[in-house]
Amino acid sequence: MSSPTGPSSELLDQACAMIEEMGGARVLIDDLAKYQQLRIRMGEEHAGLIEQYPDRWVAVGLDGLLAVGDSEDEVFKAIDDRGIPRSDAVVEFLDTDPPVLIL
Repeated sequence: MSSPTGPSSELLDQACAMIEEMGGARVLIDDLAKYQQLRIRMGEEHAGLIEQYPDRWVAVGLDGLLAVGDSEDEVFKAIDDRGIPRSDAVVEFLDTDPPVLIL
């Protein structure tokens, strides 16, 4: 059986090379699992945070609230200043009037 050739094969080769440059599939899987845990934590905290910090930006880590600010940049600066890797936080705007999406 021959291996595929052509544009789709080239794209697959490029994707595999990028995955290897990022540390390999295991690293990506672990990063996705960590991100999922961060999103779960944000979901658990969201109602209380929006009550406390309406229409503000927040950063949440696995241990809870990391920073609050009036802008995304302010929150990123706060977590950077604390030496917290950005990959260890989810940053979100706590919109009290989110847009309605019609799908």
